[in-house]
Formats: sequence, C-alpha cells, structure tokens
Amino acid sequence: MTLKPLALVALLAASTTPAAMAQSVYGELGYSALSMKLSVPVIGLRASSNPAMIRGLVGLQLTDGLALEAIGAVNSGSSAYTNSNTGTRYSGKIDQLYGLYVAPKIGLGPVELFGRVGMARTKLSFQGLGSGEDKKLSYGGGLRLMPTSNLSLSVDYMNYLDSGGASVNGYSLSLGLRF
Repeated sequence: MTLKPLALVALLAASTTPAAMAQSVYGELGYSALSMKLSVPVIGLRASSNPAMIRGLVGLQLTDGLALEAIGAVNSGSSAYTNSNTGTRYSGKIDQLYGLYVAPKIGLGPVELFGRVGMARTKLSFQGLGSGEDKKLSYGGGLRLMPTSNLSLSVDYMNYLDSGGASVNGYSLSLGLRF
C-alpha cells in the first residue's frame, strides 16, 4: 500500500471518530525563505540558491498534543546562483512542494512548540542545469504564538529535501486561523 491511500484512510478514520469531530481544523498562510543546494562531486558541480515560496497549511487537531498537517507551496521568487563549472549566473527556484505530516505539540499557555515529520514531494529547477523532483522524509519544528483562541502567528524551520546531492530547507513565517 502506498503512502497516499494509507494517509487518506488514516485521515478519514481520524476525522470520523467522535473525538476528532470535537477537535479543530486550522489553516495557515505564510512566506518561506529557503536555501536550495545541489552538489555533484564527481563532476565538481556545486550550486546554491535562496528562493522563496508562498506556503499554505491545513491541519486537523486529533488530540491536544497531536495533529495531522498538509502543506502545499508554490514559487514566489527565484534566486540567482553561479554555476561552479562555468562561472555563469543563472536562477534557481522551487517549482512546487507538498507534503503530509504528523505534528506533535506542547502547549505552554499562549505559546505552542511543535514538531513535524512526514513525507514531502519537492520539485526544483536550476536554470542551465535542469530540474528534478523527489519524495523523501521531511521534518522540522517551530513555535506558534496564539494571541487569541482563533488567531496564530508561527515561525518554523523545515528540512523538505536532503537526497542525492540536493537539499531544500528554510524558515517560514505564517499567519493562521482556527475554525
């Protein structure tokens, strides 16, 4: 059984239990500043770029200390890089990113500490070198400030991809609402 059907079954089962129905759904919209790197030591290639994304998140609070979260993001800005082989300047960007996460949380009054672990699909492009995509383990953590019961402001650090010489990680600042 692949990850998608398994995740769908788990989400459906969790959302239909009486305890889950009493829990909340929340959403966030944010800006992500990323570091994207590509390294192919065999040919001496190194490239790094600092693109940006607009990221959306939808979460289902299962218990006080656990949630399921879906993240999706699109490119909001590419960043220049220099090809280490030719010295030519190009641009790098994240074309799209999405993932499904389990998010343990600890509430400390109006502040919440959280972690995330799950799977993410990341598609990236380095102009002049090509593009690629991969589905891998993704993880991170952050801090959420809740000035009211329905409004939140969060900052987090995520590692979206670290595989085959490519890495994507960075910080996000988000504004959220609980429904």
